[in-house]
Amino acid sequence: MAGASLPPHLDPRSDDGRDGLGPRRARGGRRALRGLLGVLSALVLVVTAGGWATYTYANGNINRIGLDLGDDRPDEKRGVENYLVVGTDSRAGSDGEFGNAPGQRSDTTILVHLAEDGTTTMVSFPRDTYVLVPEYTDSAGKSHPAHRDKFNSAISDGGPSLLVKMVESLTSMRVDHYVSMDLEGFKAITDAIGGVDVCVLPSSLQEHFKDDTGRARVSTNTNDPISGWRGGPGQAIHVNGSQGLAFVRQRHGLPNGDIDRIKRQQQFIGAVFHKATTGDVLTNPVKLQGLLSTATSALTLDDKTSINDLRDLATQMRGVAAGSIHMETLPTHPPTEAEGGIGNSGNIMLHGVATSVQIYNPVDLARLVVPLGGHVDGVEDTAPPTTEPAPGPVTVPPSQVTVAVYNGSHRSGLAAQVTKDLTDKGFHVSGTLTAESLTYTSSRVLYGAGKEDAARTVQAAVPGSLLRSDPTVTGIHLILGSEFTEVVAPVMAGADGASGGAASGPAPAPTTAAPQAPAAPSCTY
Repeated sequence: MAGASLPPHLDPRSDDGRDGLGPRRARGGRRALRGLLGVLSALVLVVTAGGWATYTYANGNINRIGLDLGDDRPDEKRGVENYLVVGTDSRAGSDGEFGNAPGQRSDTTILVHLAEDGTTTMVSFPRDTYVLVPEYTDSAGKSHPAHRDKFNSAISDGGPSLLVKMVESLTSMRVDHYVSMDLEGFKAITDAIGGVDVCVLPSSLQEHFKDDTGRARVSTNTNDPISGWRGGPGQAIHVNGSQGLAFVRQRHGLPNGDIDRIKRQQQFIGAVFHKATTGDVLTNPVKLQGLLSTATSALTLDDKTSINDLRDLATQMRGVAAGSIHMETLPTHPPTEAEGGIGNSGNIMLHGVATSVQIYNPVDLARLVVPLGGHVDGVEDTAPPTTEPAPGPVTVPPSQVTVAVYNGSHRSGLAAQVTKDLTDKGFHVSGTLTAESLTYTSSRVLYGAGKEDAARTVQAAVPGSLLRSDPTVTGIHLILGSEFTEVVAPVMAGADGASGGAASGPAPAPTTAAPQAPAAPSCTY
């Protein structure tokens, strides 16, 4: 392959290395960063909502681009706004800190949907997702037909216009606004608010590999020599701009790969808002001015997006810190041989090179975008959205519940660990098994006839799990997804519940809860 010319998103020379490492190892850490930076580029303006009149000058700091999207686009929908927020790896102003590759790439992109009813949903697209890229004409005037490639190839090959066209083609949702930010801006914003606290779960995974120089490496989720992240496990790990960058750049040593990177992005977004809305950034003129200057100089907007549009987005995004925004990630899995994979390597042949990609099921994409007004070609009927409220107090105690535990993810040993955790909480486990598919994202509690109340106890013990009736199931099945975090003790109903009894005395007088700050973000690997 000597002398072969590869696309920028596959060419090792186009990625940033650290400590002299080849970029294939380093770029994965960046892929998580792209989505986070893009979101921060819009979200950081939340902290300016208290004094918006002073920000007229910000228009002069923001970079503008024109998008050539043509007329063949999804229709506009009244009362709905869709923002495509991305991060780029432009090295401008970084003095080579992130490498010297020219141009820009975007490996994780988030579509933010502001619905007419005031709800907000963020849909993340992993950078390695194998998709159909629309036809386009490059800067030299050469036409390229529609073709399959990695998601991150679009902005590399055809710039932001092609990226927007591709997202619209995949989702049938019109992108109203394009916002992006570069690496240096991300660091500066984090430092401008005095750093943030992150939470890291313990993990026993140790990933052994060789970097592109042949040097043996070992990465864990708390010590990754490639991204430079070192921290945790722990509940409140304070990070500045550099360590925050490393936190969301990490590729190796995470149990669930891209899914864990995206969860880190989402946690970090919450951490930024928690700090900005509970600290003194809003009330300290020096900090506020510094943050405003930093954020606006790092932003790139399409020429039809105004500062008022960003204010609208920023107002809606306050919910990130409080956990009231729906955060979704397109489920993906390594290609099987039937899907063109090379054995069980997770690679396919792309541009003459064995390349790691992730496959998605169009039905999964439809389940995410149809509730938002989108459509996926070839998928006519989809299940209702899988988001649902957290379960309340339950009536059947764990000691009266028997459940079969299935590992539906690629996390080795997960079912065995959860079996132990459930047993410690009083549940009875009838079997520890592997699901037919290992591509579950959310955990699911499936139950047969007469088992709904007991199944709700299992759901309450597994935060984020989805409850589903299944006539083919006898008893209760817990299928663990890649987003599983922990087993908790279910909250039992009170005196009137099945686990209660007669009240032994008068109920305590009600108290008025003290005002609470926005909830701190949840833990991730």
